[in-house]
Amino acid sequence: MRDATLASASYPHPAAPHHPTPRPIPPDAAHGARGRPVPPRPRDRRTLTRADWIGAALDALARDGLRAVAVEPLAERLGATKGSFYWHFRDRNALLEAAVAQWERTGTDDVLATLEPIADPVERQHATAAAFASSERDIQIFLVLLWNADHPVIGPAVDRVLGKRMAFSQRCREEAGQSAEQAHASMLYSYSLFLGVLMLRRAAPGMIPESGTPDGLRDYVTTLIRQAAEGFVAPAAT
Repeated sequence: MRDATLASASYPHPAAPHHPTPRPIPPDAAHGARGRPVPPRPRDRRTLTRADWIGAALDALARDGLRAVAVEPLAERLGATKGSFYWHFRDRNALLEAAVAQWERTGTDDVLATLEPIADPVERQHATAAAFASSERDIQIFLVLLWNADHPVIGPAVDRVLGKRMAFSQRCREEAGQSAEQAHASMLYSYSLFLGVLMLRRAAPGMIPESGTPDGLRDYVTTLIRQAAEGFVAPAAT
């Protein structure tokens, strides 16, 4: 009996088969635990920068005007919360002021700095006109700002931008040989036409016969100047 017991201890019975517990399969990154789509996580103040909000505000200005620069629609477009906005800006006017300041810097200060090295003043003046007409986005922003120049944030910026651009243009004309009085007068004529055409394009799109090309707009402005000058001359007696 003792030998049987020892034999049983020496040769244990085979253990029951082991079945490992299956590991749960992690859900797909794009779906929840039940396979439902998970909405994208909105960017918060740690990932959305001040520059993101400023860029979105400038895009809204160019696309839809001043009314579009509002916290909720911008937050929705950026996929952010209003808390992210208030992390970077005190209020809407603070965002508007920062956006306009950036547009002034990139759309006027930086442009004039790149044109300054052009030695020939006539060539520099032509390059200036071409530079300020090259970006449809900047033109649209400028039009919106002009249209809302009575706004307490926008008005001072419009005055600064016009002052810088007009002073640069007048200096080009003086360096080309015009007197200070002539340069000031011709600069005012040019800017009056330029701003008038821009405003008319915004108020009544398609009215100006631009022919879809820069030459068409140039011919229109040339004719406008000639007819305006003829209006100051008494018709010849018949």
